[in-house]
Amino acid sequence: METSNYVAISPDMFVTWHKRLLNLIIDAATIYLIFVVLGVFAVLFSLLGFDGLSIWLTEMDGFTDRVITTLVMVLYLFTMEVLTQRTFGKYITGTMVVMEDGSKPEPRSIIIRALCRILTIEALSFIGSYPRGWHDSASGTYVVDAKKYKAALELKNSFDEIGANQINDAAVAEQI
Repeated sequence: METSNYVAISPDMFVTWHKRLLNLIIDAATIYLIFVVLGVFAVLFSLLGFDGLSIWLTEMDGFTDRVITTLVMVLYLFTMEVLTQRTFGKYITGTMVVMEDGSKPEPRSIIIRALCRILTIEALSFIGSYPRGWHDSASGTYVVDAKKYKAALELKNSFDEIGANQINDAAVAEQI
């Protein structure tokens, strides 16, 4: 009996805007932490006599800063969601990204999600009672409660297994 890797999503699996906001805050803190680590490496390299990175970081103009920050954000979101369907924020809040049919998103969908988040007005798409941002709509994805999704997947697979056992029993009975 083969098991399915995904299940169709239902509205009870959708995540509230509160959790979505917490995901954003945690992921922003994670990106900030990436830059803190980069700064620590720059200082360490500077102490070892390699001060090029330190000089570049301290002399960076505002435009370059924004471009680098955006690239790091897109890379972080893309890498985490392609590999795990989650970011650190989603791990902490127990949420995950799935396609509209419940399957794992393709890299194309994940890059669309990440690129849509560059838009500063994208946050306005969460105003209203239904917490689905433009980055979700444009990419055909949903953010769902991981426990509810996995429970529905286990339930679906157990029903499929029961049905397969009945079919196998009927096939054996016909052969006798």
